[in-house]
Amino acid sequence: MRTLVCVFMVIFFAAFVTSQGLRSYKADVEPIFVKECGDCHGGQRPKKGLDLSADKGYANLVGKKSAQVPELLLVAPGDPDNSYLWHKLQHTAKEGKGMPRGIFSSKKLPEKELQVIREWIEQGAQP
Repeated sequence: MRTLVCVFMVIFFAAFVTSQGLRSYKADVEPIFVKECGDCHGGQRPKKGLDLSADKGYANLVGKKSAQVPELLLVAPGDPDNSYLWHKLQHTAKEGKGMPRGIFSSKKLPEKELQVIREWIEQGAQP
């Protein structure tokens, strides 16, 4: 009986992950950052030294301390509420301004893109 319960739990978890869609930086998050953030955080002189261009962003975000709020990581895997990046994207950061910046400082990413980023962080910020 115990084995049957364990098998059922594994099948249920696998179905849940499949239905939710496991997020990865390369497939899901990087395209958002390249498109929405690359103008400022890319090229030869990325703002604040944070390069989010293709093949560079992941290494510069995950597990790295925030320069503005060193007690927070830029991305704390599994914990968006303690990820400085998440606060910047939500415009709730206690230091600095919300991101991305545009003509209007209150510009935010579309809700669908924010959800993708949050899910990625919640699921452990996988490469």
